[in-house]
Amino acid sequence: MSGYIETAHIEEIPKNGMKRVNIGRLEILLVNADGKFYAVENQCPHMGYPLYLGSLEGTTLTCGFHYAKFDITTGRALGPTTQRPLKTFKIKIQNSRILIKP
Repeated sequence: MSGYIETAHIEEIPKNGMKRVNIGRLEILLVNADGKFYAVENQCPHMGYPLYLGSLEGTTLTCGFHYAKFDITTGRALGPTTQRPLKTFKIKIQNSRILIKP
């Protein structure tokens, strides 16, 4: 389990919901997309807007500022607003705990 840090419990993030967490100075957005969990950086790579203020539809995360869209499974930018990808993090679920490798 080397390098993984416990950040939350799965019960804290409702289905199709999000929760931001901090690991030191790093702000991460945990996402529950139809029961599958993902971890991405919380800042939009376009202009730094906090993504927890955006919206989630399936596995597409939309920034609430300029509406940049990202695939949370890969971090790939979806659309013309930006081509810069969203940073993703490895995640493990262990005994209902969400662990992230920053």
